[in-house]
Amino acid sequence: MDISARTMYGLRALVTLANARTATPQSIQTIADDEQLPAKFLEGIMADLKRGGFVRSKRGASGGYLLARPASEITMLDVIRHLDGPIAPVGLTDKTVDDTPTARQLAFQPAFKEIRQATIRVLQSYSIQAIADAVPETPGDDFQPIYQI
Repeated sequence: MDISARTMYGLRALVTLANARTATPQSIQTIADDEQLPAKFLEGIMADLKRGGFVRSKRGASGGYLLARPASEITMLDVIRHLDGPIAPVGLTDKTVDDTPTARQLAFQPAFKEIRQATIRVLQSYSIQAIADAVPETPGDDFQPIYQI
């Protein structure tokens, strides 16, 4: 299964918003800086995520993007399907045959169907919140360690 860079950027942006844990909108530039993504490319992705109901935007000087619903309700499957389309991990096209597949080639279909179903199950089991929770917290800029002996 191939996940496009566009979809991976979208997933990363959603995780960034989930990690923000604030009601303050995050600007595209902030998200792009946090994830080291091209801001111009991210603009289109965020607009698409907004159309899909994953994020909402707030205009103005203190504007930006927020999650439109709890991160625990947004699955990787939802986002991938929205940005990339249907899940099809492996195609059943045999490049060695010109026309109709043979019975031997068709015998692979159950395996490919099972792979697709397993992929869907796994992607559906991971929420944006679960991914965000797996990201280690980094200390803020004002972090001052205390050394004691």
